[in-house]
Amino acid sequence: MPEAATPDLDLPDGTYRFARVLKADFFSVNELYEKDGKLHVLKKSRFRFIGGFLLFPAAILMSRREYAVYRRVADLEGVPPLGPRVGLAGYFHEFIPGRTLKETPCAKPRRGQQSPLRSDFFDRLRATLEEVHRRRIYYLDLAKSDNIIVGDDGLPYLIDFQICVRFPPADTLAGRLLDPLFRRLAREDFYHYCKHKRRHWPGKLTPDERACAERSSWGKFWGACIWRPYLAIKRLIYPHGSDELIWWKWRQVSRQATPDPPPEN
Repeated sequence: MPEAATPDLDLPDGTYRFARVLKADFFSVNELYEKDGKLHVLKKSRFRFIGGFLLFPAAILMSRREYAVYRRVADLEGVPPLGPRVGLAGYFHEFIPGRTLKETPCAKPRRGQQSPLRSDFFDRLRATLEEVHRRRIYYLDLAKSDNIIVGDDGLPYLIDFQICVRFPPADTLAGRLLDPLFRRLAREDFYHYCKHKRRHWPGKLTPDERACAERSSWGKFWGACIWRPYLAIKRLIYPHGSDELIWWKWRQVSRQATPDPPPEN
């Protein structure tokens, strides 16, 4: 279904001028805005399917939950600066010019190619991830290299905190009881970090990273019983290669991109 763009917004900190839609998937719409020469992203939580408007209260809760997680990490160097909330189910964060890690070519050691990533890229990314964990947040979606931005400044940035899980502080009773689970899940984040590093900097893995890049028995259980079923359901909505476009829209785009066959003589 079409998504109407939000018009220019006059907020207490200034006027945000609409530029274009960046991404629209099943659960949210991301729009690009400009204010005072800087670009910002407006993320609006939406259930974009037939009857999804009936779940707008859930979208509000989802947006508020994500914003609360973002506030916990907004001061980190590897996280785009957070902006104001907009309406009931939207908020701004600063846009980071660059490309995703998925779009970044890997070095080919056998061919002697040098990685386009700066030498401290993964050290900085690891420091950001460790600080996220210190704040008792399980990132959960690090398997997607789309969620790691390689900024034009060469630095790594984590984006998209929609499905992150907050855990209680470690010095509380609930935190102590849940700490073994949190540590297990945090190791899953680190496993995906090591996979990305192994793909882009295979010769730079430390001994602990090399060991963590191998699937543990817990990781195998997680993958088989939770992650694979999730992906199977997701592929019913987002076909492989659709780049997060829901199936009906992806089919429209695919048909438009496919040229008509030449007429037969």
